[in-house]
Amino acid sequence: MIKVGTFFSGIGSPEQALLNLNIDHEIEFACDIDKFARETYTKNFDCKEMYNDITTLDMQKLSYVDLLVFGFPCQAFSLAGRRGGFDDTRGTLFYDALKYLIEHRPRYFIAENVKGLVNHDNGKTFRTILDCLSKTENNQFSLMPFDNLGYNIHYKVLNTKDFGIPQNRERIFIIGIRDDEDNNFRFPKGEKLKLTLKDILQDNYDNKYYLSEKMVAGIFKSNFQERKPMNIDKVSKCLKIGGDIPCFEVISHSLYPRTGDPKQGGTGRLKKSDGTSYCVDTQNMQAVEVVQVNQSKESHNQQPYQQNRIYDTKGLSPALSANLGGERNHLLNTKKIRRLTPIECERLQGFPDNHTDGVSDTQRYKQCGNTITVNVIQAIINNLIN
Repeated sequence: MIKVGTFFSGIGSPEQALLNLNIDHEIEFACDIDKFARETYTKNFDCKEMYNDITTLDMQKLSYVDLLVFGFPCQAFSLAGRRGGFDDTRGTLFYDALKYLIEHRPRYFIAENVKGLVNHDNGKTFRTILDCLSKTENNQFSLMPFDNLGYNIHYKVLNTKDFGIPQNRERIFIIGIRDDEDNNFRFPKGEKLKLTLKDILQDNYDNKYYLSEKMVAGIFKSNFQERKPMNIDKVSKCLKIGGDIPCFEVISHSLYPRTGDPKQGGTGRLKKSDGTSYCVDTQNMQAVEVVQVNQSKESHNQQPYQQNRIYDTKGLSPALSANLGGERNHLLNTKKIRRLTPIECERLQGFPDNHTDGVSDTQRYKQCGNTITVNVIQAIINNLIN
């Protein structure tokens, strides 16, 4: 039986990973300042103590755990730069988690943060974190100018798309192994992605997820240069549903306005068709568009053609117009694009469907955007303690 605790617990990625791995465990405590995240957490998991503010906790009174997991916010350290070690981190949320490590020294810990932590404040923030913790760093002895906790530290940036989920999400993971434990940890190796974004899309969803005509018009104006003809070889890789339903691919859109070089996706929105989504964020600024990629005489076998746009995950074409006269039916120029649904966001983070159900869509998106991808931390835990 392994005892587990989490800070900045969110909706329980490590806990879900432990369940998936069938590892016998007890959740000693969890902590999150967001009341809606706590609501989702307690709906799905049983923990002995649920706290709401890490800065108010007396770490001496908390239970010992074998594994501590925390995804702390990235904050600048006032004196960062190998000056005062623990003192450099005071006033930050990392320091609050560090106090637990100082008091209880769990066998293992896993810390997660955005990729940018490595270079935050010109690398001083990350360097100070390692100085506080490490006896070794990635199996190399670390020369510390002051005392530290003596953990064997392993760190690496991992991407969700390398762990079975079609989401491009890079995060830094810092693994700590107490100096009296076997230090034989190796980061899990990624695998070639088999699923694509279209594989995780729902067949049925509410029309409310479609973008307004005004927003779509803005996206097409800023983002849709004329596409080059697609490689017809892609057709064999596309999903077919029924004899008459065409092959299709999903275009992923990021709706967040950006500036920069238009050739690099700047001055507007971003799009890609590599089968993955952009990083799931707290405001659900991702959208999907389905495009037919089979040959058609109207486009002279050149793709995509406006009439080949389809907007349903079942591969259905846009609605016909009321005017059925003329030599052929005229298709409505709807350009429908929709946001990801909460369930799709859950799937992109490795959770079961409706894991976040019970709160508003706004909160569900926020919770999915703030969480650790289950598949990634599951692979780490499996290599660490299994």
